[in-house]
Amino acid sequence: MHSSQNSPTVKHLVLVGGGHSHLAVLKSLGMKPVPGLAITLISRDIKTPYSGSLPAYITGFNDFDSIHIDLRPLAQFAGARIIQEELTSIDFDKKTIEFSSSRPDIEFDIISLNIGSEPDAIKIPGAAEFAIGIKPIGLLIERWEEIY
Repeated sequence: MHSSQNSPTVKHLVLVGGGHSHLAVLKSLGMKPVPGLAITLISRDIKTPYSGSLPAYITGFNDFDSIHIDLRPLAQFAGARIIQEELTSIDFDKKTIEFSSSRPDIEFDIISLNIGSEPDAIKIPGAAEFAIGIKPIGLLIERWEEIY
């Protein structure tokens, strides 16, 4: 774990997911480190799509790479450890995170979840057959590339 300003680690903040809120948190912590705060970012994807750039992608103005944000430089700026992994469970009583791989569990003091949403299209008549949802964005991009 990294700790701001080489101070002894007092608290461990774990950010689960590379969503917009966590990007802002990492930027803020990089600009104004908190002494004693160790930061870990856990994300399935290291390059995460930016939803605001989807119209530019769909119209062909931007390519696949230019609509993705690489989480590594921002995590490095914040002094955060980054783990590319899916987690299996979070035990809020024990304050531990379990991963789907053989990676050991990690402990946290503070946790924030920003993994995005996934609407339930089944509740909308005809949506599963005739529509492509915006979320999850990765699936939208995959489906768009299939039809375009």
